[in-house]
Amino acid sequence: MTLSVNEEISFMGRKHKLVSIKGSYVVLQRSEGDHETFNYSIEKLLSDSTFRGGRVLAETEKKKYESILEKLPEDKREEVSWKYEIIRPILLLSRIKQNDIRALLEFSDNYSKTYLAKKEDISRLSQEELATRILDYSKSQGKKLVRSTLMRYLRAYRDGLKQGTPMALECFVKATDIDYIQRTDTTAIEICSPKHPEIVVDIIYTKYGIEHRALIKEVIEKKFLSTKRIKPSAIFRALEGKCIQRGLKVIPEISVRSLLKQLSPKTMAIFRDGKKGIESYTTVQRGYSETAALYPLHLVQIDHTELDIIVIDEQTGLPLGRPVITLGIDVYTRMIWCMHLSFDAPSANKVRKAVEHGIFPKASVQNFGTSNEWGIFGVPSVIYLDNGSDFTSVSVKRMINETLESEVRYRPRRTPHYGGVIERLMGSINTKLIHNLPGSTGSNIMDRGERDPVKEAKLTLNELEKIIVKYIVDVYHFETHRGLSDDCNVPFLKYQEGVEEYGNPYYIDPHLKEYYHIELLPTELKPYTQKDGVTKDHIHYRAEHLAYLINKREVKYKVKYDDDDLSHIYIQLPNSKDYVEVFASSPSPEALKGLNRYTWNKIKEILRKKGKIKRSDRLNHQLIQKCKEELQEAIANSFKTKMTARKMNERMGGKVEISLPSKEFSDEFDLDELLLGAKAILSEREVIK
Repeated sequence: MTLSVNEEISFMGRKHKLVSIKGSYVVLQRSEGDHETFNYSIEKLLSDSTFRGGRVLAETEKKKYESILEKLPEDKREEVSWKYEIIRPILLLSRIKQNDIRALLEFSDNYSKTYLAKKEDISRLSQEELATRILDYSKSQGKKLVRSTLMRYLRAYRDGLKQGTPMALECFVKATDIDYIQRTDTTAIEICSPKHPEIVVDIIYTKYGIEHRALIKEVIEKKFLSTKRIKPSAIFRALEGKCIQRGLKVIPEISVRSLLKQLSPKTMAIFRDGKKGIESYTTVQRGYSETAALYPLHLVQIDHTELDIIVIDEQTGLPLGRPVITLGIDVYTRMIWCMHLSFDAPSANKVRKAVEHGIFPKASVQNFGTSNEWGIFGVPSVIYLDNGSDFTSVSVKRMINETLESEVRYRPRRTPHYGGVIERLMGSINTKLIHNLPGSTGSNIMDRGERDPVKEAKLTLNELEKIIVKYIVDVYHFETHRGLSDDCNVPFLKYQEGVEEYGNPYYIDPHLKEYYHIELLPTELKPYTQKDGVTKDHIHYRAEHLAYLINKREVKYKVKYDDDDLSHIYIQLPNSKDYVEVFASSPSPEALKGLNRYTWNKIKEILRKKGKIKRSDRLNHQLIQKCKEELQEAIANSFKTKMTARKMNERMGGKVEISLPSKEFSDEFDLDELLLGAKAILSEREVIK
């Protein structure tokens, strides 16, 4: 969603007209009574439970979440993305006709070289002419597409927006695709990596029985997914021979070819084309380049770094170690878009939390006591990421490309000069703030001198987070920035100027925050059995009212899970778009409530030593509670002497309680004074320079 001038909105039970947008504020005029006008923060407006925009969005039932895309195999999902990409130029053209400058810049950045002649004025181009050029270009790329089909895609997408569908891309899913994978006589075959059989790389569907499915899986993984590029006819003969050996009915060649066609182009390229195929899907999408950011939230760069500071335990005052921060910066304004601070190692889950922080209002005045609001939020057009496994995972790509309908691009390997904006930000946070706080380790041992950062450490993780947020919101956003033009080189002012000129970023309705929290979670395909329900990582999830889901193990359902709370999962119901919440049955949800994946992995280490981790063993509440106590006791025994034990406890959510004499706690201090002190130290250093 986005706000438009002259739009009528409902706010605090009364109708208002949006008169103008001034940076991160709007001017509202009451539609009735005295017609009074007043300024109001966009963040507070969108966060207010009484706010309703001109377009009514679909309400999402509590504990019930919808998603069609999650039902699709990889090739079908790529087809959905292609359909959206083919109509996107027309969608941008419609906005350009309405004088949307941001849409003009997006079109120029992505499509001008493809669809426009040199110096051609896009605003004079008709929809019909653009559609013709899209069809001609598709034909040149080997894609068969006719005008009626293109227009049908366009109408379907626009109808989806009118109906308030949270994810408009769902309109491109064929009903036959959903029906096929849910037929009772059709089961899924998980195709795994030939070298890493624990990794599922694709899913195909067949009507053949379990013995045939085992042979199909074996032949595809060991013979077809090979750089030898064996032809389908040879795969048929290999499968024919195995069927005859086992006395099974031979699968016709036409059926074998149909099965192979279900494999996504990505899977075949990666495993059959070797290095060339891998690079075509793991390097930059559309070509990473130092494209200039053209408007607020056009380009966002995200990365992680370990901060150069030791923080202490909140209960005991003992040092814990160095936390990891994830930051995202808006390249156009240099404002910080998102942040996540914890002891968790870089992961897809950490990226998800940072992105979720970026797209919604942050309420920093209320939550962190900042003097100013953290005014930048919304959905970026492009998100630039590093090539690390935490960024290139399928869940991260789908989260950005499909759920947010943004575009993900990756930094080329071994090219540190790319992504320089986020790298410089990480350096600034450390050198301008962290290095001036108690417990700083410096950037290297030589910087420390005779200081002992472990003994100097005073800040807890929560206190450090509060200082960093205050620094970002009240200092960094208002400092001059060398990366910005001289005529407007302050991030906050650059954002205000950019919003007034190009309009606000696209917002997700805050009333849909819970829905998007679920949509951003990772997904797996799991069976629902009579004995265990859904089993994930030795935890069983089942509910009596879902008994009708019980089926053969080959029939699988889409499952979403949260690594921060293992007490429940979300299952997508068959023949439906709905997700329902399902709690653990063994161990009990009470035993797992608030338990994260890191803690569970530590508990499983204890269970393995006890020989209780076999599939046949039921992990009951008492057993898990006993393991928790053992784990906490082990941490407690090393808590005072080992920083690794204290850091482990922090990652587990601070489960161990240790009482220490008061003299071992840090002295009282004021966080604001500490921040001001860090600024003063930095100013002195700059004067000396």
